[in-house]
Amino acid sequence: MTTETELIFSPERTSNSSFHVFSSKKASRRRIAINQPPKPVSCRIYRYFTPAASRIANAVSVSSKTFGVALESPFYTKSTTSTYWDECFEHLECLGRGSFAEVYKVRHKEDNQLYAIKRSLTKFRGKSDRDQKLKEVRFHETLTTHRNILKIIHAWEERERLYIQTELCQSNLLEYSAEHQISQPMIWHFLFQISQALVYLHSLYYVHMDVKPENILITNDGILKLCDFGIVHDLRSPSTLAQDGDARYLAFEVLSGTISPAADVFSLGLAALELVSDYDMPVNGDVWTDIRELKLPIEITSVLTDLDLRKLLFRMIHSNYQQRPTAKDVFDSPTIREEICNMISPFAFNQHRHEQTLSSMNSHDSPISHGCRTPTKKPKRPPNYGGYHDEHSDEDLKQLSIHDHSQVTPPPPPVAADPLRVRLFPTDSDEDTNDNHVYFRKSPVKFKFDSSGAED
Repeated sequence: MTTETELIFSPERTSNSSFHVFSSKKASRRRIAINQPPKPVSCRIYRYFTPAASRIANAVSVSSKTFGVALESPFYTKSTTSTYWDECFEHLECLGRGSFAEVYKVRHKEDNQLYAIKRSLTKFRGKSDRDQKLKEVRFHETLTTHRNILKIIHAWEERERLYIQTELCQSNLLEYSAEHQISQPMIWHFLFQISQALVYLHSLYYVHMDVKPENILITNDGILKLCDFGIVHDLRSPSTLAQDGDARYLAFEVLSGTISPAADVFSLGLAALELVSDYDMPVNGDVWTDIRELKLPIEITSVLTDLDLRKLLFRMIHSNYQQRPTAKDVFDSPTIREEICNMISPFAFNQHRHEQTLSSMNSHDSPISHGCRTPTKKPKRPPNYGGYHDEHSDEDLKQLSIHDHSQVTPPPPPVAADPLRVRLFPTDSDEDTNDNHVYFRKSPVKFKFDSSGAED
């Protein structure tokens, strides 16, 4: 007698071919043809990544005017063993290295001139990664005609890496401040030069998003130049999201997705406060929140004896971005318009001292003998700094003169590391991130702002 189970699952009792799957072994013994399921069709990899056979090995220009043109040089022989980067440039020294790129001081063999070249550390991860890096080149070339923006010479890709050749500067403001005391008149000149760059940038509907001392270079003549346009935000494309920003100089409204030129003004003001007070801005914590509520530490307010400068900087870092001055308002400040614009840049390097240093060097192969001054003292970035002074109590700080550094115990040598950045928009990997070091839009911390905007 046939059971109910046999009627359901036995292939002999039903004509539905789909049940062959449940009795494949029995069907094979009875020599019954089995309809195998079709094999899954895998997507072609080259739809997302460039095939190895078509990847560009030789140097090809990615500059706007010569895009796609193969580079030619009497010093360059196209082969599989050498590169345009190796054959056409003499590598003198590495000026810096970050998470994504490294910068070298080089001498071009054709014109025998010194340049800086920013080179990607890793190869392109795919088409979207390549497009994002080429976007930086397009932004930079659009702005390169301004006096206070770093001039780009050429850009090319070779063996899936991006190379950006720019003019060579002496140092950046972070390294400069490690060796020189930044006075309040110098801060006025700093605002005078960088506000011009931001006025030009904002007139093209771009927001830099990463204004800080490390991204402001100094030429031998004391001209300050804004650089690093890797995360520039285009206000004309509202669908595009801002990528990253340095948490130390980040405006609070950016965390909620409000992107405007006022974010650059805030970063500029906070960078000025850091330079004039020699105070390491915190990455997070209560001090980070207090600064954005205009509750500045005594180490900063005690230095601001220039009341006009104090008032301007407090307006630039106001918690309400709509009440901050524009970059043009900063540039049109009475002090800048009447005095600073007629002064010689105080950031110019002492050429006489520099020549004496060169003549005293016994080795002609040292980096300094090539005509580029590289500060020997590293930036003041303690490995775990957060705006606190653990070495001294509050009473000790009040007794110490803010300009007398001879009594202060020098901090431990800094550990080379990249500036901490903050992811503005949450991703799938946000759950694995250490919340102690990163601010998110979904941060549980509630910030309270004083809308009265007291500048006292």
